[in-house]
Parts: sequence; C-alpha cells; structure tokens
Amino acid sequence: MSLPRRATIKDIAHAAGLSTAAVSQALRPHPTSNIKLQKETIDKVKRIAGELNYQPHAGARSIRSNSFDTIGYFTAKTGLFANSPTGYLAGVHDIAEGQGSRITLIRLPVSIDDISKAMPTVFSERNLDALVIESYSNLARQIYERVVAARLPVIFLNDRHETNSVYVEDQWAGAELTRHLLGKGYRKICFLHRQLEGGAPIKKMHHSAADREAGYRKEMRKAKLEPTILAVVTKAVIGADVELTAEVWKEIRRHDAVIAYDDDLANMVGRAAYNHRVRVPRDLAIAGFNGDYASLSAWQQLTTMQIPSYEMGKKAGEMAFKLVKGGPETVLPSVAYRPTLILGKTT
Repeated sequence: MSLPRRATIKDIAHAAGLSTAAVSQALRPHPTSNIKLQKETIDKVKRIAGELNYQPHAGARSIRSNSFDTIGYFTAKTGLFANSPTGYLAGVHDIAEGQGSRITLIRLPVSIDDISKAMPTVFSERNLDALVIESYSNLARQIYERVVAARLPVIFLNDRHETNSVYVEDQWAGAELTRHLLGKGYRKICFLHRQLEGGAPIKKMHHSAADREAGYRKEMRKAKLEPTILAVVTKAVIGADVELTAEVWKEIRRHDAVIAYDDDLANMVGRAAYNHRVRVPRDLAIAGFNGDYASLSAWQQLTTMQIPSYEMGKKAGEMAFKLVKGGPETVLPSVAYRPTLILGKTT
C-alpha cells in the first residue's frame, strides 16, 4: 500500500488562489517581507493547510532560508540524578515555539573520563542556529573552544559572564537568606557546601558556590558573628544511601541554623534531623536554594531562595534569537536575576 503524496505549498497556493510566496508568508511570517496579508487571508491559508494535512519539510526549508530553525539546548552536567530547574528549558522552549523554531536537547553521558572524547556530534555537525548552554560547572568552559570553533552564537544560562549570559545574583541571595535567619534570632548559623567524591574542589566548582558563601560571610561579619563553612562529601547528589557522616552531623549540631547550598542538600539535613529526633526548626533551622522540585517535595515546607528559572529561560531564548539575527559576533549585555525568599516551616 503506497502512502499518499505529501501536500506542498504549491497545493495550498492553488487551493487558496494565492502565490506560493504569499502562502509561505502566511504560514511562516518574516518581518522583513514585502508581502502584507490580511488576517482573513492568513486564517484561510492555515485552514486549507490543515485540511490538506500540510507538514513543512524542515530540510527543504533550511536550504531555502539558510537557517535550521533549531536552537540547541545543552545541559553541561553529568550524572543520572543531576536534575535542572525545569523552568530554564520551559522558558527557552516557549520563546522558540513563538519563533516557529525547534529545540534540540543535548547533554553529556552520565559519566565521562575524557570530555574531549564525549563531545556531542552537534558540535561537529553545524545544524543549529544558536546554542543555549545551561551551566553548572567548569564543563561549560571546557567545551567553550569547540563552540567558538563551530561559530555558533551562544547564550550562557546560569553562568556569569559580562556579555551573552543570564545568571543569578547568588551573592545577594546568600546575604538575603542569612539576613532572614539573623532576623529570626538565629546566631550560630553555618553554611553547608556539597562536594562529590573525586570531584572538583569548591573554588573550582560553579561560581554560585563561592558567591552564596560570600553573601553569607558578609552578613555574618556585619552582625559581628563568626561564619562557619562545612563541606559534605558524598558519592552522588541524591540516593537512598546518600547520608551525612557522623562527623558532619556532629559539627552541624553545634549550630542552631543551617544554610545548605541547594534544596537537595537541605533535604538531606532534614532527613538526618528526623533520624536523630532533632526537631525542625525548634532545635535546628534549615534553609536551601533553588526553590524547585526538591523544595516543593520536601518533608515539610522548606525555606529557600527560589530562582526565577522560567523567566531566565525566556530571557535566554530571546537573547539567542537576537544572536541569530545579528550573527555569532553579536554582543549582548548580560542579565542578572534575583531569587525570591520563600518562607517555609523550616526556619
């Protein structure tokens, strides 16, 4: 049984009594086109396209327009349970959808020994109009030369650069969360980092680690209190067997409040408190960062700094399309976002 012939723009033009150029403009408007159409005409073309089950041929369209109509979205992190705030991708997607473009999702293998041998093929096959890199570590910097060599317009998301990036004001956020705890009367407040076994030291991790700590230190010293920094070393971010060591828990109990680097780590402290019958927040206050899935599914409402990930994703998407229009040499001022303090029942 042979498949029915695929409908083309010519078929739609014949049925609508219009030129193929007019049909193309109706289905995929170009702001610089000289063809101006009434809404009734556009609606008619779309109706006929639907009746004919018209499906645009992406390859042919790319050849005609010298554009792939595709934005790459690269999450520069590894690990099976290393999840990202869902708003980042959703925001970029919605902007791309509004532009009539697709998104190609790119990531690295769960575990890698040599990043140079694990580079996604998209970096050697130039089939993207622009690339949004969601960054959490120095992995983004390791692949930067490959991106430059491919002459891809790039926007960094969750990574601080002077230009072409969208990032969080983490130092302000660390200070804001510390001010909240000080205002509640807590004085013995510690800041908790996470390090993976065999991973990079804190000073070489994503800049948010040092920035959040810096904000915490600033407010503690302003209050004439001694800052305390603790590091939790685990083999994974989360897991049934990922727990605080007895030594770290002993150090935490010297304090009346904990600021965890992220909500996953805050939940781990909460689990340890439950196991040791320590009441939260009466005996120990707990606060985290991100305000995404981990905080929303915590054992109780978690106090956290909620990152506006959807708005940041939309901004990154808008900037990516500006680069598409301007070319890979286009320079855009970076945009910083401040998280929102979410008051839960853990402080």
